[in-house]
Amino acid sequence: MQQDCIHIEDLCVEREGTEILRGLSMSVACGERLIVAGPNGAGKTTLLKAILGMVRARAGRILVLGSHVGSREWSRERRRVGYVNQESVPVDFPVSGREVVEIGTCALPLGRSEKRRRIEEAMAAVGCTHLQGRMYARLSGGEKQKLSLARCLCQDPRLLLLDEPTSSLDPRSRLELMSLLRELNERRGLTMVMVSHDAQVLSEPEWRIEHMEAGAFA
Repeated sequence: MQQDCIHIEDLCVEREGTEILRGLSMSVACGERLIVAGPNGAGKTTLLKAILGMVRARAGRILVLGSHVGSREWSRERRRVGYVNQESVPVDFPVSGREVVEIGTCALPLGRSEKRRRIEEAMAAVGCTHLQGRMYARLSGGEKQKLSLARCLCQDPRLLLLDEPTSSLDPRSRLELMSLLRELNERRGLTMVMVSHDAQVLSEPEWRIEHMEAGAFA
């Protein structure tokens, strides 16, 4: 029997007295690719943040990689979860592509040479080595998303969470990103959960699609 990478039971999340997620349950098998679809305000981003332990649940439980989110065991497993957030905030300060990827190694107890190796291998894996000396603020949306993926790969993740990763991309860049995600899933066995309301993404084959409305699955 295939093990669940994520298992959620009766999850309820409130913010300022408003219920965002209500009685939500879901399971994602290890190695699976899942798209959580739905309109803005459905609770998709809150679901990702609950899986990451960034928002507190009022009720229910979340197990990720076999550990209860928020437990001592989870604090050790958290680094095996990569998170690609929406590229919606302009970055004006001078930071290079390599420095963005290096962020993924900052919390890891690794020596300098091992961190360097992970950075170089991650950038090569997503085809963005040529961006290492470029200024992040001057890159296209597709180039920024490649760097974000490389940052996550530095963590040697088992689970990848993606929040509307195609929202700022043109159609060609969308296709390139989805192809890259498929390759990473097949080559590395990465479990992937993506939230999206992008019609082009929702037409992708071999992704399980679940629809959310008003904080619950439809």
